[in-house]
This record gives sequence, C-alpha cells and structure tokens, in this order.
Amino acid sequence: MSRNKKLLITLGGIAFCFVAFFALDMVFPFPEHKLHPDTATVVYDRDHKPLRIFLPADEARRMHTNISKVSPVLIRSLLASEDGWYRYHPGINPISVVRAALSNLLAGRVVSGASTIPMQIARMATPEPRTFSAKLKESFRAVQLKLHHSNEELLEIYLNMLPYGGNIEGVAAASHFYFGHDPSTLSLAESALLTTLPRGPAFYDPLRHPQQAKLGRNHVMDQLEERGVFPTAEVARNKEVPLPTAILPVPLKASHFSRMVIERNGLPPEIMTTLNYKLQQTAEARLKEYVSRLRNADIDNAACVIIHIPTREIRALVGSADFFEKGYGGAINLAETKRSPGSTLKPFLYALAMDKGLMVPATFLYDIPVDFSGYSPENYDRTWSGQVEMREALARSLNVPAVKTLARTGVSDFVTLLRKGGLTTLDKKPMEYGLPLVLGGCEVKLTELTNLYASLADNGRYRPFKITPSADNISSQLFSPEVSWITLQMLSKVSRPEMNDTWMLTSDMPETAWKTGTSFGHRDAWAIGISGDYAVGVWVGNPDGRPRKGISGASHAGPLLFDLLRITSPGGKLPPKPDGPGITEIQVCAHSHQLPGPFCTERITIQTLSGKTQLKPCEYCKQIFIDPKSGFRLSGECLDRKKLKKMIIRTLPPQLARWRAENNMEVPLIPPLAPDCDLIPAGNAPKIVSPASSTPYLLRKDTPLKYQQIGLKADAEADSGTLYWFLDGRLVKKGEFNQNLFTEVEAGKHKISVTDSLGRTDSIIFEVLGGK
Repeated sequence: MSRNKKLLITLGGIAFCFVAFFALDMVFPFPEHKLHPDTATVVYDRDHKPLRIFLPADEARRMHTNISKVSPVLIRSLLASEDGWYRYHPGINPISVVRAALSNLLAGRVVSGASTIPMQIARMATPEPRTFSAKLKESFRAVQLKLHHSNEELLEIYLNMLPYGGNIEGVAAASHFYFGHDPSTLSLAESALLTTLPRGPAFYDPLRHPQQAKLGRNHVMDQLEERGVFPTAEVARNKEVPLPTAILPVPLKASHFSRMVIERNGLPPEIMTTLNYKLQQTAEARLKEYVSRLRNADIDNAACVIIHIPTREIRALVGSADFFEKGYGGAINLAETKRSPGSTLKPFLYALAMDKGLMVPATFLYDIPVDFSGYSPENYDRTWSGQVEMREALARSLNVPAVKTLARTGVSDFVTLLRKGGLTTLDKKPMEYGLPLVLGGCEVKLTELTNLYASLADNGRYRPFKITPSADNISSQLFSPEVSWITLQMLSKVSRPEMNDTWMLTSDMPETAWKTGTSFGHRDAWAIGISGDYAVGVWVGNPDGRPRKGISGASHAGPLLFDLLRITSPGGKLPPKPDGPGITEIQVCAHSHQLPGPFCTERITIQTLSGKTQLKPCEYCKQIFIDPKSGFRLSGECLDRKKLKKMIIRTLPPQLARWRAENNMEVPLIPPLAPDCDLIPAGNAPKIVSPASSTPYLLRKDTPLKYQQIGLKADAEADSGTLYWFLDGRLVKKGEFNQNLFTEVEAGKHKISVTDSLGRTDSIIFEVLGGK
C-alpha cells in the first residue's frame, strides 16, 4: 500500500473519529444538571461569618464557592497531585493512560489510575461500576466536558463536587466544617488534607483514622515538595500542624433574622447580611434575661430590632426570647408580626400637623371629654388635664388631644403619610380606620415602625430598612428637617419609667428621644428610642394575643429599651438643630399662645416654623367698659357716658370653660351687661355639642320616654349668660352653659336651637329613630 494511501486512510480515520464524536455529543449530550446539584444556602453576618446554613432537600452539607474565593494553595495542590497536565489535555491524558497501563501490567494489579480532573467530574456526576466500558464512557464524557467548558469553569465545578466524607461535599463545606473558615485562607497543611480526603473519605477520615489521614496528608506534601511546587521548609512546618479533631455543627445563629433573610431572598448559595453578630448576641442575652422576669408577671415574650440610621441596616433582630423554645411562641418572629401599636404613632401625627402649619410645640390643646359621632376617646388613666401644650400632650401621651388633632389633619392624609413611611400593613381604606387610628387602631410590624422612627433622625427622610447590603437610594421626604428635629426634641423630654428626672445625667445614659405605646385591650407594650446613629425598637406581650391587665409600654418595654440603648449607642447624641432660618422664635400672648393683641399684657417666646406656622390673633384677652357704681358692663350707646372704667379680662375657649364649670373649677366670668344699654351682639354664638347632627338616636319601645332624654350641651362664650333651648320652635329648657339639661324627644327629624342672653344663636337638625 502506497504511503499516500496510508496517509489518506489515517486522515480518514481521524476525520471519522471526529465526526463520530460530534455526532455522539449531539445525540448524548452531557447531563449538565448533574454538575450543579442543589447547594446549601449560607447566611453570613456583615463580617462574613456564617449565621445559618440551610441544607438542600437531600441534607448534603454542600456549599457553593467561586474559584476566585478558593486559596491558590489548594488549587496548586490539587492540580499538582491530581492532574498536572490539566490545562493542556483534551479531557484525557494519553501519557497518563500509557503510564498507568504499564504500571498496572507490571504489578499484575491496579496500582495506578489515569483519571484526569474532567474524568473525575464525569464519574462523580454519573457514577457507575468500575468496568472497562464505564471507563470508555467516562473518557468520552471527559472530552465532552473539556469541549463545552473552560478550564476555570471545570475546575470550579470540581472544587464544588469533591466528596469529603459523610454528607460534606465541596471544598467550601469541607473548609468550614473541618477548619471553621472559608476556603480563601486554607494553609498548605489544610489544602493537603483536602487533596487527600476525596481519594478515600472513610479511609482518610481525620476523626476516626487520624494516623492514616496524617500519612496521606504528609504524602501529598512530600509529592508537592518533590515536584518543586512548595519549598522544603514550608512543607516541614506544615507537617507539624495538628489535624482537625471535630466537625463543626451546622450553625444556628440569629434564627429569626436568618429565616427572614431566606423569606425575602430565596435560596441562593450565599447571602451576605447587615447583621452585627456581636451586637446580636448581646441583644439576645439581654432580652432573654429580661423575659425571664416578665414571665413572673404573666407576660410571655418580647422582641427587639436595632437599626443603623445612616444606612438603615438592621444590625440586630431578636424575634423572641428563644427560637427553639416550645411554647411561648418561641419560633414566631415577633419583630415581624402585626400588632396594635398603641400610642406610638402620635409623634408622626403631630409632626404632620406642624408641617401643615396647624400647630407648634407650645400650641394649646384641650384634654377634655369629646364625642365624635358616638366615638368618645379616653386617656389610659381615665383622667383629664384640661388645657395642655402640644409638647406636653405628646410627652404624656394624652389621647383626646391626639384624636382632635387627627380630626384636623384628616385621616386620609395621615394614612398616606404612614404608608409613605413604610408601614405596609395599612391595607384598608382610611375611613375604615377612622379617628381611632392614632391610638393604635391598626396593626404594624416592629421592624417597620422602628424604621419610621429612624426617619425622624434622618432629616425626615424615609428609606427602607435593609437586611442585605445594597446601594438602594430609594427615599421620600416625610417631614421637613425642622419638624423632624422639633419632634425629636419633644420626645427627648419624656421621663424614664420608675426613675426621677436625673436619669438623663447618668454617665452611661445616651441622649435619647423615645416613645412608648400600649395597645387596645392590654395586649401589646412598645418602646422605641433614637440615640446617636441607632434606632431601637422593643415589643413586649403575649404572642397568642392574651391580654394582661396593667401592661404598659413605659413599665414593661421601656426598661429593656434603655438597656439596649446603653449597649448600642453609649454616649449617643440627638441630631443637631438644622441650619438656616427654618425655625424662628416669636412672641405670643402668654394666656392664649396666639399672636398678641393690644390687650395681651404678658408675652412669651415660642418656636415656630418660618413660612408655615399659622397663628391667629388672640381672641381671649379683651377690654371691656364697666360702670364704676353698678359694676355692670357697658356697651352700645352706654359707651357715651363720662364715667367709664376700663378693664382687661381673660376668657377661656368655650369648650374649656364648660368642662371646667362642670367639674367645679374656676371659670373667668364677665360682668353682666347693664340692662339699660342697647345690645350690639359681638363675639361667637354658642355652638351645640349635644345632640349631634351626624348621629341618629334610637328610642327603645320598652322604655318610657322620660328615661330616654337627650342631653343639651353647648360651648358658649363667657358673656353668654343664660342659654335658651328651643325644640322645633318650642322653648323646652333654659339654664347656664355649665348646667346639665335634658329634654324628651319623640321619633322623627327635629330642629334644636340655642340662643344666649345676647341673642346669638346656633341650630342643627338631628334625627330620632323609633326603637324595636
């Protein structure tokens, strides 16, 4: 046969092999999914320390890693020991095959293998009995792998598939469970052991067979020394390194937080988080110890969250006293559970009112009984304080002033604000919440509420809280920086529970703005504080919703809050006053805290918001003229008399005057008008409070009318004198504005009118329904 013909046959054979291979590659593609089995999800803290490892369905401790995160020492060790020509051969190494065949033939048994790294990957992906046909198939698969993957890709797959005994797979898992660190810092001794173990995970098990493991490890290092991969001195030093004596348990740290991370991020191989585990440990210990005392008072559990305000990262989150505790709702993440917030929403209502220009900290509000179409809020202690400044109403968490303020600002605007501030649980229409909203008539999560407070210390800017690092710049302006600062100042004046006011002067107590809340039905106690760069929120209560009479935010949540603030922000300060002219000081009438009129003889200085605050001229400091002989007040044509005495009087708002009179408290009175003077009515007409035009009244058929009378009440000026009540044009009652008057009314629509002694009148239409 001629040389050309032999060449053609040879080339044809080679071409046939190539065609056959590519045909087989198309018909029998490599099962790629076998290269990427489900891995565990590792949740790390902010320092890249594992918090939790969530194993895949097959319970394998299989942790994925990128080749860039594996120590070069291990890669050099594996390549030199397992496949020195890895980067050059097509998947199988012909030289190794020949060498192994000769060695085995001379020895009369299998003493050497020729498996390349791609062949090992093929065997691990599709394991079969060690037969000649299986070896051929393995070789074919190895060439497929080399054809479809880069060297770096295959090496990364290999590193993640290596078996290390039991259910430990991959160098990342082996590095963690044997050595307690990630594979990026593996030493030569550790790398040599991880090179040896996959050859016989049971035989070289360092726990059960330490001598065999040490010999295998040191043999690998000797090979590396012989091949010039590592110097003799380094090998000698690493041979003295002790073997691991135990396999680390699967970490179960920050369980509630870790589960929260998984719920929000799914199950990727790795999740970096914002958690500061040292702070987390301290918070867990303090909360657990505190709850052990609470249980003596029939309170089962607590939760806390600590947010770093500049980044909005959650640095600690404790969902209960003990995640693994049976009973007491241990497994429930109470920091993410929807509960009634009590009075903790009040600061944001007053901030909204200030930004609307409706009030300032010194504005007078009225803590007196009120009826909003059948809704009559009361304070926690069932007492009333009369006239109070807004800052006092907030500091003492008075309910009626808050409800009245919400009626002025509007429920819809308040709901919009809270939703804009991240309270995702407010999913009803505003009118479904109504005025009780500001007293806790809704449900919130501790995480979201604490982050809303963080906005006050961030110049009024809302940003979502984070549990994983991100460059998110989503934000919205809730309040002006000036209003935010003023609100924090008001919250910093609250006294600490069960301590005198000198607590703020203690050396370890940070400067703090804080608020407490107690929910409807005595079910939830809250305390949230701001200091330095941190916002801390605490919830205390029973996870099953069981009420506990007497529970309160100040007494039961406040102490834990301050304990955590000492730890989190020692020496912390509140934000400085904003620069610029946004906050100005003006003088107002000391009696009414309104703009001073000509008869306001005493004045005080208060803070207002430039261009926003809307103050009215004082209505309650007046000048009147008196007849010095009779003492009667003069008006009209009587003002022409020569002998007049000027007098400055201070009156009260009608609603406050009526409440004080009803409770036998002093009410400023105006001298009666002289009977011979022409009447020129001035001032405000009485305003009917009861009956209410918006509330139908229901008569019971089984009860006589005399026992179902409707109360007659009106807010009236101090000069109103006697009030005359007309029902459908018929005089039914008369009396002073502070007298308790009642009248019988039959079913139907009626008009009620009230006229004071000066002829000023108010009237409404109301309805009475027949009883069933």
